Amino acid sequence: MRPPRVLVGAFLLVAVLATVSRVTAHPSAVLVLDSRGNVYFSDLTNVWVLRPDGSIEIAVPRVHTHELWLGPADTVYGEDVTNVGEEYRHRVWKLAPDGELSDEIPWRDGFPDDFHDYGFHGDSAGLTYVLRRSERVVDVLDQAGVLVRTISLAGLEGFVHWLTVSPGGRMHVAVGADLLTVAPGGTEAELVAAGLVERTDEFNWVHDRHALMGMWPDSAGNVYVSVFSGQVLKRVSPSGQVSVVTRTQGDWSPVGGMVSDDGAVWILEWSGSNEVRVRRLQPDGTERVFEPG
Repeated sequence: MRPPRVLVGAFLLVAVLATVSRVTAHPSAVLVLDSRGNVYFSDLTNVWVLRPDGSIEIAVPRVHTHELWLGPADTVYGEDVTNVGEEYRHRVWKLAPDGELSDEIPWRDGFPDDFHDYGFHGDSAGLTYVLRRSERVVDVLDQAGVLVRTISLAGLEGFVHWLTVSPGGRMHVAVGADLLTVAPGGTEAELVAAGLVERTDEFNWVHDRHALMGMWPDSAGNVYVSVFSGQVLKRVSPSGQVSVVTRTQGDWSPVGGMVSDDGAVWILEWSGSNEVRVRRLQPDGTERVFEPG
């Protein structure tokens, strides 16, 4: 598995809250795997844990969580966003390995994107990458929360979807139908692969801004991109070669995942009826599906 990223003074919520429906569905987009083999994922109502023995139970009840982050010592972090009338409140919670649940940031008024003071994406040097969608920039902060540099996405057309950062500090971000990269320490986004969006009849209802969902790197420098609107998981090589990892059948489509140390690809999948499951693809081609009871 990827080593835990260094916890810094800020977190990132790279999600735009939307009502989950067949018109504007915005599912959870991340799953995390700790050092004990536990897989955590969200269905926007609870955060579940898939144990190494295949059993699934609720780890954090009654939380509206789009992203998770695995911090030092297997502590799991996530946001919880709710609305009161037409206004929003949010907090950031953390779950210790012993099961103790507490708040990293207590409940406060407003939507997370109103603050931009925490992040879920960082590198091994302790830098945090904070996506500011409305300004179309990414702020890179040090461990003290001081701005190190700003990456502009202003010249790129299309909705700014998600980003991911490798331990070495290479950032990838999806804008419109394209995948772009920024070299470690850089400020310029360069095109890696264009036209990643596909659509199937089953998921043609997905809004353009959610067509590309969760992304994650592997140790070889490839980036996996969940094409939610097309029921396909794609892998983009460092040179920009695009290949299909898997296509999902029926009423399911990939929205997030990761690659573990043994080469298995873990995929978080969402259904048109707002259900969630985890699919594990082994390097030998075998697979297994896990669904909450």
